[in-house]
Parts: sequence; C-alpha cells; structure tokens
Amino acid sequence: MGGKVGIKKIAELSGVSIGTVDRVLNNRKGVSKETAKHIRAVIKHTGYKKNNVASRLKLAQNKIISICVLFPKEAYLEEHYWNLPLKGINKAVAELSEMGITHDLHVFEIGSSRSFKKESQKILSKKPHAIITVPFFTSQCIELTKKAEESNIPVVFIDTKKADEIDSKYSIHQNSFQSGKVAARILSQIIRTNGQFIVVNLINDINSQKNNMERESGFRTFFEKEMSIKKETIHSITVDQSKINSLKQLFEPFSHSKEAIGIFVTNSRAYLLPKLLEDMEFKADRTIIGYDLNRGNIKLLEENKIQFIINQQPEYQGYSAVKGLFKMITEDDDADLYQKIPIEIVVRENIE
Repeated sequence: MGGKVGIKKIAELSGVSIGTVDRVLNNRKGVSKETAKHIRAVIKHTGYKKNNVASRLKLAQNKIISICVLFPKEAYLEEHYWNLPLKGINKAVAELSEMGITHDLHVFEIGSSRSFKKESQKILSKKPHAIITVPFFTSQCIELTKKAEESNIPVVFIDTKKADEIDSKYSIHQNSFQSGKVAARILSQIIRTNGQFIVVNLINDINSQKNNMERESGFRTFFEKEMSIKKETIHSITVDQSKINSLKQLFEPFSHSKEAIGIFVTNSRAYLLPKLLEDMEFKADRTIIGYDLNRGNIKLLEENKIQFIINQQPEYQGYSAVKGLFKMITEDDDADLYQKIPIEIVVRENIE
C-alpha cells in the first residue's frame, strides 16, 4: 500500500476504533481473538510499522519493561552451565537498560518441581512484562503459561524443547536428537566399526534431563541406521553427578581395552571425566565429545583431553530471549522468539 499508514488508517480499514487497534499493537486485553486476528491481517497487508523511536523513548522514560528469569539455582555459579544463559541475559539487559529494560532472577532447586512452582507463583504475583525460563517440569509449566496468558505475559522457554502440551509458541533451543546424531557421526569417523562407544549421562535429577535422553536416542539412532553397529558395542552409563567416583567401577571393564573407545557425554560436564580416567590409569585409546563452552570444558579442550565440544550457544540463547522480547514489545515483531540453534562443533583449533 502506497503512502504512510498510521493507526487511524488501520482502524478505518479494520472497521474498529483506534483504541482497539492500539490494544492489539500493545498486546493488551479487551479484544476478541477473531477481531485481533483480523486487525493483524490488516497490519500485515498495509506494511504498518510501530513508531519504534517513540516507543523506545516512552519505555526509557517510564521504565516499564520488567522481565523475570526463572533458572536453576546453579545459575549463580560461574563454572556451571546455567551461568552461561544468565550472562547472555545480563548482557542484553545492560545494552537495553536506557530503553527501559529491567530483570529479576528467581531460582529453583533443579530436581524439585515444587520449588519451580513456588517461584513461578512469586513471579506471577509481580506481574512482569515477560518471563524467561526452562521447560523442565511439564505440568508446572502448563500451569505457568496458562496463568501468564491470562495476564497477557509472554513466556519464553530456552535450552530444552518444550513438551507439546505446554501452550507457548516462544522457544529458543537446539535440536537435542539431531545433536546426538552429529556426535555419533563424528565418533564413527574416528573409532569406525572396530571400537566401542560409551554414552555417559552425568545427571542432577533424572526427571529434569530430557535433553540427555534425546541426545542418547539420536546417538543410537545414527549407529543403528547409518552404521549397522551392534547394540552391545554401545554402552550407556547413567550416574548422579554427586556420585562421580562410582564411574571408576563402571569404566573399569574398558580400561585396558585394545579397541579404541568413543565417549559421548550428554551434557556440559564432560570436564569431570579426564581426571577420573587418569586417576584410574585408563589405558584404552579414547576420544571424548561433550557439550558447551564452560570453563572446565574450554581448559581441557585446549589441553586435548577433550577432543570435541558441541556448542548449543547458551549465552546467545539468553541474549536472544531478551532482545526478542524487546523487539516484540517495541515493534510488535515476535519472529526472534522462536529459534533453532545451529549445532556448532568446537575443537582446540577453532576455540577462539
């Protein structure tokens, strides 16, 4: 449509009042779903764009965008995985602070759905403009998104693919199943069909580790369909992280193997393995692949004690969630709030 289009013209074309258009543009209640859908169709057809400069100035003046973040309590620990997406969130908020963005971190016990629910209720009582969290507990997340929707609060899930029952379209995560297949392809090229493969799940709580299971499933699927490798050559070890020393006993049968061994650690704690294997004088030739560029993994990657890292870019995920929410609020554009993170392989030579 030629010429500049404003709210008045949108209202005229939609057959509604200017106030109704304004409510749709600012995601406020009071408009039926059908009417809102019709108005958005008109907006798309006309190519209307919000006055982003005016919106940002107003936000900066009134300081009205508040984001609540709900993460595992390990987010406070610099060496832990959950500190990485928090760093991304902090970076984005710092960049946008003059534009009216503030954020508040709430934490829960990683294995406790009750703790997650309790903090969710605290957040909802604050009525923030948006929530960023992780879809660890399906029933509690269903309840959270339902109550958030009633208050017109968008919820963005990061890190893990949410269950289909969770009614939120906003998700930023990596395809865990596909990343498991990538890990299998890498190890298959090194170990070939002459060695053995070990999947290591170092867990905090079995109920919250959906990613681990999907990664192992992808790993096994690759070997089954692409390599026709016998199931018995792919071993699975699941150990609570607090009982890491019990791995020594589980690894003992492989310690003097004459066959090469490919070790796939399904989360960010691959850095726990090399020292343990050294302490038990593990003789077998091994190649280790794990996830994420935390301090421990970076150090051992540089020392070639870990050979490959799959980077799911957790810092970028947190950063994108905040930037995407700001864009949605100021430009009515939520396109950046649903992303599939590329499966990036990091080795010693490209770590910089």
